[in-house]
Amino acid sequence: MILSLALPAALLIAAAILVPRGLEPVVPESLGGLVLLGLLSALALWALSGLGFALLYLLRGATFALLAGENAAPAFRHFAALGLKAALIWLPVLVLAVSTAPRRWKTATW
Repeated sequence: MILSLALPAALLIAAAILVPRGLEPVVPESLGGLVLLGLLSALALWALSGLGFALLYLLRGATFALLAGENAAPAFRHFAALGLKAALIWLPVLVLAVSTAPRRWKTATW
């Protein structure tokens, strides 16, 4: 139970904190940069969530040929949808992490 529910949720929450922190030096210290940080972080977390679900499928015994096969579009859509559904876990944490970014700004003041 812990490995199947709590561990993936904890990893998603940790990623929702670490991804925006890693992207903060790349975006400008402005309101537009803050919005860009939120969008880039959300896209990165969506992709990481989808890849995480694909990895979990592979660990459970699904073969990569079964997941991708000749036509990879259905598998891609499936994991993209699962990653988007995981936003219920990582999106609130991401909003909090992005909203604290102005505290760490060096040149601009909020």
